[in-house]
Amino acid sequence: MISFVRRAIARLNDPRDRQAIVFVASSLLLADFALSSLIVAKVPYTEIDWTAYMEEVHGYISGERNYENLAGGTGPLVYPAGFVYVYSGLYWLVGGLVRGTSATGIGVAQRVFVLVYIANQAAVFAVYAACEVIPPWAFAVLCASKRIHSVFVLRMFNDGVAMALAYCAVALYQRRRWTLGSIVLSLGISVKMNVLLMMPGLLVLLVGGTSLGKSMQALGALVATQIVLGAPFLLTYPKEYVSRAFELGRVFSHKWTVNFKFVPEDVFVSGAFAKYLLLGHLFVLLALAHQKWCRHYGGFFFAFVRNFFKRALGGNLDGVQNSYTPAHVALVLFESNFVGIVFARSLHYQFYSWYYHTLPLLLWSANRVPVVVKLVILVIIECCWNVYPSTPTSSGIFVAVHLVTLAFLCAGYVDKQASKKKSS
Repeated sequence: MISFVRRAIARLNDPRDRQAIVFVASSLLLADFALSSLIVAKVPYTEIDWTAYMEEVHGYISGERNYENLAGGTGPLVYPAGFVYVYSGLYWLVGGLVRGTSATGIGVAQRVFVLVYIANQAAVFAVYAACEVIPPWAFAVLCASKRIHSVFVLRMFNDGVAMALAYCAVALYQRRRWTLGSIVLSLGISVKMNVLLMMPGLLVLLVGGTSLGKSMQALGALVATQIVLGAPFLLTYPKEYVSRAFELGRVFSHKWTVNFKFVPEDVFVSGAFAKYLLLGHLFVLLALAHQKWCRHYGGFFFAFVRNFFKRALGGNLDGVQNSYTPAHVALVLFESNFVGIVFARSLHYQFYSWYYHTLPLLLWSANRVPVVVKLVILVIIECCWNVYPSTPTSSGIFVAVHLVTLAFLCAGYVDKQASKKKSS
């Protein structure tokens, strides 16, 4: 019996034990499906954005194509066309505006979002299994957030749909399906633009690890997907669509910010604050690109550019592509996304879904950090996201823990798969 327990513990601690990962992941999916269904059945619904979503797509279904005339109770429609199609499908499924905003319609929509949540979890597990970085037992951490369950199955935010598509794209990129992955990522962007936070990392991967033709094909597919999805609006009221759906300059209310409540409101809404955050964002992205993402071929400055032109002229890609392990691909994309989170001017409660599922991989990649410290960081971040409304103290702790995590990432990680290949 003791030897059996020891073997079981050893397997649960082995990130390369595929059988253990499949068993744990399958068990967690079943348990999480049951838990999410129980949450829908037992936790009372509180209205936030669902009615507004139905009102926004009601205008589209009624024939309106001018984005300036599409609005709901919380304001104008500010999401790209993919959002309109996803929630139009839900609109028909729940029986229209009146029935869809009743208790019966909301219950139907919540059960659909239980499936969206499980699909998201399955995509995340596929990404983590390919990475072989975190042990099977730590997959449970990916199911442990109260706030994430609320975002997906109670509130039915579009953030969950966008991120489920984003994680599917990451899984495809890990398998070097660059064009298909870019189409799926573009679908995620079309539901909510936060997925764009992965784009800097994706550009480094595409330009650094594929031929010129493949990188152009992947980027072309990404752009073409946006054009096809937006065609009904681009062919009728293009200016209104682009200005509303892809508005980058919105200033969120200081009242609801989770991360910068300790900053005075006049500073929070100022252009100077936004400028300094953007500069910090760009600086850290370039630092990570130089020190980590492009380290296999001499750094971002200037070997990356020089090697790209060699590859464009038909140079050998084998050495660079061999360094693109699934762990490297996921970490580049997740780090790119996380830097955007750290330097975002305002994070609202549903935005937790933008990066919650990336945190274990980011922390476990810092393999010199003790496991207990990683777990403490995850607990602190979760607690901060569950303080409602946020306070100067909670947001101060929140930003501090994010910066500590960013420091761990900047300190570097060891890609065990790549290291193993080099030593063999």
